[in-house]
Amino acid sequence: MIRAVALAAAALLSSPLAAQAPPPPRLLLVISVDQLSGDLFDEYRGQFTGGLARIASGALFRNGTSREANGPSLGEFMKAHWPASRNVAVSGQPAPDPIAGQNPDQHWFWTATKFRSDLTKARVPSVVLRVNAAVAAALEQPRAPLDAPPFCQSRPRKSELARRAGDADALAASPELDGDTLALAAGLVDEMQLGHRADPDLLTIDLSATGNVARSYGAGSEEMCLQLTELDRDIGDFLSLLDSRGIDYAVALDGIAPGQVPIAFWRPGFSGASVDTAVETLDMVPTLAALVELPLPAGVPGRCLEGTPAFCPQR
Repeated sequence: MIRAVALAAAALLSSPLAAQAPPPPRLLLVISVDQLSGDLFDEYRGQFTGGLARIASGALFRNGTSREANGPSLGEFMKAHWPASRNVAVSGQPAPDPIAGQNPDQHWFWTATKFRSDLTKARVPSVVLRVNAAVAAALEQPRAPLDAPPFCQSRPRKSELARRAGDADALAASPELDGDTLALAAGLVDEMQLGHRADPDLLTIDLSATGNVARSYGAGSEEMCLQLTELDRDIGDFLSLLDSRGIDYAVALDGIAPGQVPIAFWRPGFSGASVDTAVETLDMVPTLAALVELPLPAGVPGRCLEGTPAFCPQR
């Protein structure tokens, strides 16, 4: 973290108070947003009041680049070190999760009209059946246009995200898909009791609606403005649910887009700053591993990011 009071911070680190740093969290939450570029995040950051605002109040690296590492993932490293750790991935599209990696305990993704899994031997949690039933019931009904806040109303519009009954493509290109994805993730948190045992758990949530809206309506549309407004609120509701469950968690957020993307780290009680240092998404693994005191083998790409002292403590 870049601070004007560097000398005072150095004195604090050398004092007995430094030993009172919070213990490692019990749940690592990684949220990835498709087509959330750095420019798009910067454009709307001043309008965020919910979950994206909370996360951005931590260590926000504005000059990130998407790059995946080859080899084992964070989820695989955690399972190897803590066999009882649970690795859960939920996504708005049928794609492998680079953070969860191979053979997570649960992997659910949206395909056409429902959430499915590619894990044939994993137990099907009851919440999946309930969420799929709720989505099917909602899809049978038309969706009225969303009310656009004033700062969205000057942008070009097509549908204001109205949807005909049965139009699954329109559902996927709207905040509905992210809301359903987060609802499934919340249900899995409760049913699997993630974050409530001694070994830390990992939950990755890949949100696809922003990318679908960009392709359907354009990044400068009123529909995109509505999408990001709802995304901010829905992520806020999800974090509030974790708070209400008494879970000690930490969040990493990244965008999946060509060029510059935001990368942010936050946990309750941690206030940071915007950092312009160039970083990469593969730096997320060493940073999160340091937070939960997970030893990584030599040669793992990336680095624990300076600017996140609550995540990368000085040794």
